[in-house]
Amino acid sequence: MRGFSDEERERIREELVETGRELLVTYGPEKTNVADVTEPVGIAKSTFYRFFDSKTDLYLEVFTRESEDFQERVEAKLAGVNDPQEGLERLFRCYAEFAEGNLLVQRMITSDNYRELFGDVSPERMAEYQAEGMAAYAPFVERFQAKGSGPLEGMEPRTVLGVMGTIGLLVLHEEEYEQYGEGYYEEVRDALVTTLARGLTAGE
Repeated sequence: MRGFSDEERERIREELVETGRELLVTYGPEKTNVADVTEPVGIAKSTFYRFFDSKTDLYLEVFTRESEDFQERVEAKLAGVNDPQEGLERLFRCYAEFAEGNLLVQRMITSDNYRELFGDVSPERMAEYQAEGMAAYAPFVERFQAKGSGPLEGMEPRTVLGVMGTIGLLVLHEEEYEQYGEGYYEEVRDALVTTLARGLTAGE
């Protein structure tokens, strides 16, 4: 079995990640197998395991990159913002916009697909992955906790991030809200974002 140069390995790994992402969005995890990923890249199925231990490891890499992309967006949105309510509103709105435009994130939010994606990941590895995600976003929350009062001050950052997750559930039902008129979904989303941010930062 011939080896790959460092340049070839990097190129193949990147192509596997991008192909895996496209297939997840188009067909979902249940209709995607390793051969589907390797064929467009031009490598044998067995060669896949020289880059990833399993299909699930590939998916974890895909979602790690999505998380990093979101983190960069949040950092840009929060640059120079010091007011806790405004900061949370921007954080929540950024999450909503990211989820609205990202079918992969929407699949992640859906519990059934979540189990299909990561069902064979060990509890220890899954806990580690989730902890890494929380650790990446916790500083955004802690930044505003240090400047405000009200419920936000005494909450664990992961609790605030869990509250943010409810916005993702709204995103999944965007089409249903639009049945009540054009722009109705946006009205509900904006009201939810504002209400959550205001309620978390309201002084006692």
